[in-house]
Amino acid sequence: MKIFRNRTVMLCLLLFLLAGQTLMAQDRLKPTKQFELFCGLDLGYADTNWLRLYDIQLNATPGVRWNLGNDWTIAAQGLIPVVSVGYTFDSTINKYWRVNMAVVSKQLHFNRAKQHLRLSAGWFNRERYGLDVRWAWPVNSWLMLHARAGLTAHWLLGSDFKDESAAELDTDFSLTGIAGANFYVNPWDIELRASGGRYVNGDYGTQVDVMRHFKHCTLLLFAQLRIGDKIKNRFDKNTYTTNAGFKVIVMLPPYKKSTRRFVVRPASNFRLTNNINSDGMSMKMYNTDPEENEREYMVDVPWGVNSTIEEGK
Repeated sequence: MKIFRNRTVMLCLLLFLLAGQTLMAQDRLKPTKQFELFCGLDLGYADTNWLRLYDIQLNATPGVRWNLGNDWTIAAQGLIPVVSVGYTFDSTINKYWRVNMAVVSKQLHFNRAKQHLRLSAGWFNRERYGLDVRWAWPVNSWLMLHARAGLTAHWLLGSDFKDESAAELDTDFSLTGIAGANFYVNPWDIELRASGGRYVNGDYGTQVDVMRHFKHCTLLLFAQLRIGDKIKNRFDKNTYTTNAGFKVIVMLPPYKKSTRRFVVRPASNFRLTNNINSDGMSMKMYNTDPEENEREYMVDVPWGVNSTIEEGK
C-alpha cells in the first residue's frame, strides 16, 4: 500500500527540475509586523484496493499568518474539500469544510547559551489542541540537539453546510514527546537526523532521515522502527514494525520574503511523501504552523539550512 500527500501539485515537476545544485534556502527575513494571506492544495491519494486505481482527497488550504513583532505569531488555516472519492477517504469528516488550526506562538532566544524555544498554544492540525514546546540547541556547526513536548486532546470543528456538522472538544489530554539530534555535513549540504519518542496516538518509535538540500528543494529518505503495541492497518488488517519512504520538499516562489505589511501569496512550499507501509496513524505528530515542513526548522536557529540564510550564502 502506498499513501502520498503533497501541496500545490501542479507546480511539482517544473519546480523539481529547476532545483539548483547550490544551496541557498528561502530568505525568511521578514518585517517586524506583517499580515499574510496564502493558499495551497493538499492532495491525498492512495492505492488500497483492487477495485479502484487510486482513491483521491483534494483540499484547498487557505491560511493567514499575523507576525505581531517580538517573535509573536498568530496563524490559522482551513480545509475546503474539492474532491473526495474512494474507500480510503470515505469518512464523513472528509466532506466537511473544517478549521485545520488556529495557533498563537512565541519564540524565545537565549543566544549566549545557544538555547532556543518555541511555545505554541491553540488548535493544531490532526484534530489536536493544547500546548506545545519545542527546544533547539545548536551545539556547533555540525550538531544540533532538539526536542519537543506536547499536552493535547482531541478537537474537531467542521460542516458540509447542508445536513451534517461536527463540533467536538475532548478533555482527555495526553502527552507526546520527541527528542533527537541533527548532523549537518558541509560542503555537500547533507543533513542526517535521528529522533524518537511518543507520538499523537500513544505509539512509540524511532526514525532516521537522510536529507540532501538543493537551492530551493530538499530530497529526504527516511526509515521508521515502531516500538511497543502496533496500530493495526485499517486497509489490510496487518501490523507493521517498520516503514520507509521518501519525501520531496520544494519551496515555491516568491523565494524572498516581502517587506510589505500586507501580503497575498501562494503557499510557501510543496511536499510529497511516499510511504511503503503507512496506515496514516502510526508515528504521526501534529503541526503548529500551516506551512510547517521538514526543510525549515520551526525554531528559528542560525544552523544548517538556516545558517546559509543568515550568512547570505
